[in-house]
Parts: sequence; structure tokens; C-alpha cells
Amino acid sequence: MIALDKRRWALSLALFFGILAAQTSYGGSVFLPYASEQYEHNSNVFALPNSTAAFVANGDLRLSDSDLKTVVGFEEDYLWDRQRLYSTVEGRYFRYDHFDELSHYEYLAKAGLDWKLLSAFDGTFLGSFERYMASFANRDTQTALAINLERHAIGKFNVGISPEWRLETSVDYHDLDAPIQGYPNYGLTETTGLVALKYLGFSNLTYGISTDYIDGKYRNAPLIGTYNQTDVDLTAAYAATGLSSFDGSVGHTQRNQDLNQGNVSAITGALGYSRRFSGKTSVRVGYTRAVNSYIGAGGSELDSTLNATFNYQATFKTGLAFGFSETWSKFTGQTIPGSDILGRRDRSPAATFKLNYQVTRWMLIQPYANYARRSSNFELYNYSGTIIGVEVLAKKPAPPAR
Repeated sequence: MIALDKRRWALSLALFFGILAAQTSYGGSVFLPYASEQYEHNSNVFALPNSTAAFVANGDLRLSDSDLKTVVGFEEDYLWDRQRLYSTVEGRYFRYDHFDELSHYEYLAKAGLDWKLLSAFDGTFLGSFERYMASFANRDTQTALAINLERHAIGKFNVGISPEWRLETSVDYHDLDAPIQGYPNYGLTETTGLVALKYLGFSNLTYGISTDYIDGKYRNAPLIGTYNQTDVDLTAAYAATGLSSFDGSVGHTQRNQDLNQGNVSAITGALGYSRRFSGKTSVRVGYTRAVNSYIGAGGSELDSTLNATFNYQATFKTGLAFGFSETWSKFTGQTIPGSDILGRRDRSPAATFKLNYQVTRWMLIQPYANYARRSSNFELYNYSGTIIGVEVLAKKPAPPAR
């Protein structure tokens, strides 16, 4: 079986490089095939507090494992007058060394249209379909492989009312199949509508008001899982200089879930600051406070996140990126019996590092390291883990902009 897998992926890579050598851009179309191999070691695959919890969950004291991820895909971009058509198709295969039962395949298909009409109207149509492994950190100590199927359909319609005023609207349909232990048909379906009015009359300042409404349901849950959520925000963005900018929003979120399973009323918003110190160095810091759905238990969570990123492009070929974040989460409501999240509070710091080395115009090597930890007032949800890996990416270079 392993030899067959190797032959299949070797054939796929050979086909990919054949296309890479033969394919050329024509007209307004750009076709960019790519392939990558990524090898990483995860010190805590199942996001469990200790080896004892691992043994109770799956009869194995081991927490760590290494995996090899193979990706083959392409991007297509087509410009026609003022319209832009684009798509991405990607296949992935994961092979685990120790926990072979976690080996699986994934895929992504995405297509969109950015359109413009006259000088006043523009918008987007976007659809996507993805198959991927569910995160163990959000699945309440389950250790069996679970595959999510996620679908998105987004439509945006914007109007330039005048040179100073712009109206933005969107509708987002989101459908997620997220099976968990005991409930193989469990999932989430929600539709989000947004309306925003922005004033553009100042050269460096944009401000306005936005509101969105979510109508959602946790499907095939044992308890009633329908909910609705309303957000109203004041928004602003300010470019202080050519090197620094601020953006932010503040407002209120009201979430109501049937049988009071996840009701939340909270002040929410975001604040961000970006600074470019030179052509090589940039920093971004931000804070967000938002109400989100917690798919693991069919309830809601109030998340406050502080984050910072630092980017340094040492040379044309070499770049570094560091990131840090800390999230405070408060959980409310559940539609899955036994998920036990009522009153749960988490604190989750994380750090990331990535080195980008552009070997040639078509080959990129990316070593990386990630650290994550979660401290909870429910001991079962405590964990820490480190991921170290390297990715080798081969991708046809994009042609020069015309």
C-alpha cells in the first residue's frame, strides 16, 4: 500500500512538472500550477493534557507523531476588460508515521468573479468547497479521525453613491458538515447578511457604520440549536503617513440561541495598527473581541485576542516572520450532551516563526515552528504542543504585471 501511494504521488508530481514546463499564459489568462511536500513533527497531535489522557482516549500513551503532506494544485486568473475570473483547485494527502489511522486526503475547489459596472457599481461572487481534517483542539478530547466538509457561497454588491459615500452589501451562505463522536450527521448552517455605509470624503480617513445579521442552526444536534446574531459597529480607518495606518471598529453583538443555549450580549470590536519601518521591516499589532460559534459543543464563545506580527525581508530571497497571540475565551451554551463547557474559560497563548527562502523563481523553502498552549478552568482542556516542520514549494512564477 505504501509503495502504491508513492507511485501514485510520483506520477502526480511528474504530471505537474510536465504541465509546468509546457503551460504558457495566453490572452488575459494566467495559469499557475504548483506542488509541495511538507514534513512536520507535532509533539501533541490530539491536544491532550498528558499521556494518561491519551491512554484513556485511545489506549496509547504516545502524544507525538510526524506526518508528510503532499499537495498538488493550480491557480487560474483571467482578466477580461474590468472583470476578473479566478479559481483554485488543490488536492492534499497526509501520511502519519505512528497514528496511521489519521492518514487521509483533502481537497479544495474555489472560484470567484470580481465585477465592475460603470463607475458606481462593483461586487464579487465567490464559491468554495473544501474537505479537511477537523482540529483536535476544538473536538473535546476525541482522538478518532473526523473529516469536515465546508461550503461557502458569497455575493457582494457595492454602490458608489457619490464620490464621498459608498454602500457595501453582502450575503454569505455557510454550510459545514462536522461529525463528532455519536453524531455523524452533525453540522452547522448559517446565512449572514451585511450592510455598511462608508464616508470617503477625507484623504486619509474613512469612517462609517455597519450591521450584519446571522441566521444559523446546528444541524442534527440532540437539542434545539437554532440561533440568530446581530452586530452593529462604528468603523474607521486612518492612514497617518505613508508608513503607518490605524483601523478599528466598536459596537455591540447580541446572540440568541433557542432554550437560552448560548445567549450572549457584549461590546465587541477591533483595533489595529500597522507600521512599515523600511522596505524590509514591518510590524502589525491588533486586538479583537468577537462572538463566535463553538462547533465542538453547539454553543457560542466570546473571544478576546491580542496579536502581533513582525516581518523582515532580509534580501530578495530571504524573509522572516514572527507572530504572537493570546486569546481569552468564555463559553456559553451547548446542544451536545456531555460536552461540559458551561462556565468554561480558556487562556490560549501561541507563537509562530517562519523562514522563507526563495531558492529560484519557482522554488520556495519554508522552515517553520509553532507553539500553542491552552490553560482552562476545566483541567481536561489543558494542553501544550510544539510543531516543527519544513515545506518545499514548486510553483510556476506569475508573469510581470502589465
